[in-house]
Amino acid sequence: MSKTRLTILTTLLILSAKMYSQTITELESRIQEAELTHDTTAIAKAWYNLGKFYDNDNEPVKSNSALKTALFWAESNKNHSAVSSIANYLASNYSIQSRSDSAIFYYNVAIDKCIAGSDSLKLASILINLGDEYATRGNYTEAVNHSLMAVSIKETIKDSVNLAYFYQKVGEVYKIAGENGKWEEYIQKAYQLIHYEKCAGIMAIAAIYNDLGGIAEHQGNYPQALLYYDTLISFGKENNYNNAIGVALSNSATIYKLQGDIETALTTAVEAQKFRNNTVYQQITDNNLLAELSLANNKTQDARKYAGLSFENEHIGHFPEEKMRCLKILYQIEKKDNNFQKALYWNELHKQVSDSIRDKEIRTRIVDMEIAYQTEKKEQQIELLTTENQMKNQRIRAGFFLLAVLLIVIFMILYILHIRRKQARLVQNDLQQQVLRSQMNPHFIFNVLGSIQNFLLGNDNKKAATYLSQFASLTRATLEYSASQSISLTNEINMLKNYMELEKMRNPAKFSFSIITGEDLETDLIQIPPMMIQPFIENSVKHGFADINYPGILTLSISDKNEWIRFIIEDNGKGLIHENAAAKHRSMAMDIFEKRRKLIQQKHKKELTFEMQNLKEMDASKSGVRIIIQVPVLDYD
Repeated sequence: MSKTRLTILTTLLILSAKMYSQTITELESRIQEAELTHDTTAIAKAWYNLGKFYDNDNEPVKSNSALKTALFWAESNKNHSAVSSIANYLASNYSIQSRSDSAIFYYNVAIDKCIAGSDSLKLASILINLGDEYATRGNYTEAVNHSLMAVSIKETIKDSVNLAYFYQKVGEVYKIAGENGKWEEYIQKAYQLIHYEKCAGIMAIAAIYNDLGGIAEHQGNYPQALLYYDTLISFGKENNYNNAIGVALSNSATIYKLQGDIETALTTAVEAQKFRNNTVYQQITDNNLLAELSLANNKTQDARKYAGLSFENEHIGHFPEEKMRCLKILYQIEKKDNNFQKALYWNELHKQVSDSIRDKEIRTRIVDMEIAYQTEKKEQQIELLTTENQMKNQRIRAGFFLLAVLLIVIFMILYILHIRRKQARLVQNDLQQQVLRSQMNPHFIFNVLGSIQNFLLGNDNKKAATYLSQFASLTRATLEYSASQSISLTNEINMLKNYMELEKMRNPAKFSFSIITGEDLETDLIQIPPMMIQPFIENSVKHGFADINYPGILTLSISDKNEWIRFIIEDNGKGLIHENAAAKHRSMAMDIFEKRRKLIQQKHKKELTFEMQNLKEMDASKSGVRIIIQVPVLDYD
């Protein structure tokens, strides 16, 4: 490694450590602030955020501890919604850590609180998680029971959000239980929903393609299976979902093995490990696959090593399917080496595990539950149909009367809407005129023209031409956009830059300014309400820097916050004042801003927030004002 690269790496590590420290400090500070106010809801939220941070930072013990503290405070406040969310997160942590008993306990806590709070949507999500947990530990009766309850809730309340994921999870349980017909049925249900945006997320779509490949593999259609896995690889690359790529490559390696192409299978299996998450389950499955491929390549020592790594893993009991697979490999290895006594031992263990998870009674109970589920749906449909027939005659008799009433109501609504639209247009036109007057007030125009005249008299024609061009551009843009609903962020920045250049032209020594934008900010594509920021820039220049005996510094920072653009205007002037003309000017600007803010929120249904901070009140060594405005990104008409 070169000296330059080593220096860069060291710098990045130091910066990363500082960011981590700052984040931890900030989260712990929020906990202390919440505890000082004795607000149990705020305390629970602060600990919950710390737990999530530790989870993302791959510190499971600290994450669990913080989440348990959050759970205690949420329970003390009897906040059912908070308790269910925290318990669900904690349960998923334990599930990833292969601590199934703890996971099931906290999932049940979450379920109890959802029922107490009548939260059907969250209840369905937690039930599907619990079903998945039961399936992982081989309890297929409870797995199917909870998964079908989750699907039933979603269908009953007609909630289609991520419904494909629910169907896929039910199918996955049937697959593990050996009910391949039901597996295919539910995967096909899920597949029909993947093109509907709300019905399927990225993880659900990836899992569905993987299951379709698995079904084709089970049916012996290996070329079709490879096509599905190739689709999954492309999908993973498009969505930056590495684990999907790893799963697809690993499954493709199995197909190549079944086709007899052991060399390609080994290459693909090794490639898959580059994309896999290093979870316990994936370690076991990867070792089992490598053991199978090594055995097929007559490398029994390598096969015994990989199979031994799987069997010796303390968590393999949580994954009965993979345990059976491992035992079968060990049996085949010893049989191949003519160690019949050891082979018999592994075969007996394999049979015991197989019988325990595929017991005939369990299969019967699963099928019975599915029949009961389908019967209940039919009974509900019959009941609804009967009720509808009983009400049909009543609807016919009441129809004519209701139609007449409805027509009157529609006419009144349309008339009221017409009046409101007319009033809204009048208010909007009045605001546009106020904005135009505030942007291009006579003092500003005369001062700028006077300054340009001075340059001409001083024979500085170049500067005069430059500032005249900027003034013309600002005037044209103000006239054009004061009546517009939106403006591109690029044009807004150019207007602000022209305005500050013209203000600076009048007194170059008075202040300096800078505009800072995020590197990933696509200013040409982002549309925002026009001319929301200029009045606050004007306040900083005219009033913040008035009568100061040091150079003023004005900074405008612009960053992307997904559906909002954050503007931070900060100066080092004399700070907030509350008297005379300055206060009146500020109040007028704020009055116009507040009216426009309410109008924008009402029309676009998006919040526009504003915050003003006196820096001296926050830090006695500082002076000036910081203004934070979050302007919503508008959709293209």
